[in-house]
Amino acid sequence: MHSREFYRMLAVMLALTGAAAIGQGFAWGVPGIVAALLLGGALTALAAVYTLRRYRRIAQLSEYLAQVYTGGQPPRLSGQTPGELSALQDDLYKITSILQQQASALKADKRFLADSLSDIAHQLRTPLSAILLQCDFLREELPPGEAVEGLAQIETQADRIRWLVESLLRLSRLDAGVVPFEKRELPARQVIQRAAGGLAGLYLKRNVELQVDCPEQLACVCDLEWTAEALANLLKNAAEHTPAGGTVRVEYSPQALYYEFRVQNTGPAILPEDMPHLFERFWRGAAASPGSVGIGLPLARSIARGQQGDVTAENTPEGPLFRLRLFR
Repeated sequence: MHSREFYRMLAVMLALTGAAAIGQGFAWGVPGIVAALLLGGALTALAAVYTLRRYRRIAQLSEYLAQVYTGGQPPRLSGQTPGELSALQDDLYKITSILQQQASALKADKRFLADSLSDIAHQLRTPLSAILLQCDFLREELPPGEAVEGLAQIETQADRIRWLVESLLRLSRLDAGVVPFEKRELPARQVIQRAAGGLAGLYLKRNVELQVDCPEQLACVCDLEWTAEALANLLKNAAEHTPAGGTVRVEYSPQALYYEFRVQNTGPAILPEDMPHLFERFWRGAAASPGSVGIGLPLARSIARGQQGDVTAENTPEGPLFRLRLFR
């Protein structure tokens, strides 16, 4: 209705009508002016009605595409008289119908994969739990010092497998789009504390200091558990690539368009050949730690993207820097 082209066309038609009326006035006097105005007005009205109908139809097609784009279920387009817009309408309906069928099939495949991985994970959890339980039992029954080292190795490997299984299960749920993110406003420091809570032993073992720069009053809108999981993976990765005596620093600052957590360590720079592959699953770069399987960083990015965010990495003079951004 408010198209510039429409008003421009209307102005041209009225101008032509006025010019014709003036010309007829010189030739035929007042009767000529009246006839020219009536004819020009009628033609202008017909053109305006026809154009408005086309604009209205185009607006309906635009609304239809907007519903498709937002993932809604648009109604079937009503039939129109033959013409350019009718042909366009039919093509749009065919394309969107095909895309919706493909999207439904893809979603079903993802759900099947998620269910399959969930079943596999469940089957693996049981023997892993039994192994860990036996480790506790043997540790209590064996004399002090006997087979302690072997039990410790078994427990370490079992814990590693359990972490891998849980991470793969989380990734499959994220891929399938079945994770219900519960975003709410909460203190950003709470997210950091939740993320760092389970890493105290790792930082102590590696003799790495964790520094936190996040004022108490700063808030963040996110899913607490999942965001803490993503941040924990970044903190774990930073600790594993920081030499003994080094520092990992986590900062938080809300921006106009997003909330940002930054994790920086004093370890060596990320190699240029590794940078493009950091977030690929199971990628292990030249500087990867011996126990790395290449899951933590991809999981962190998947969690961020599930909340309309992202995770990026860069090298700075102070050391590698990872940014976890959640857009508002």
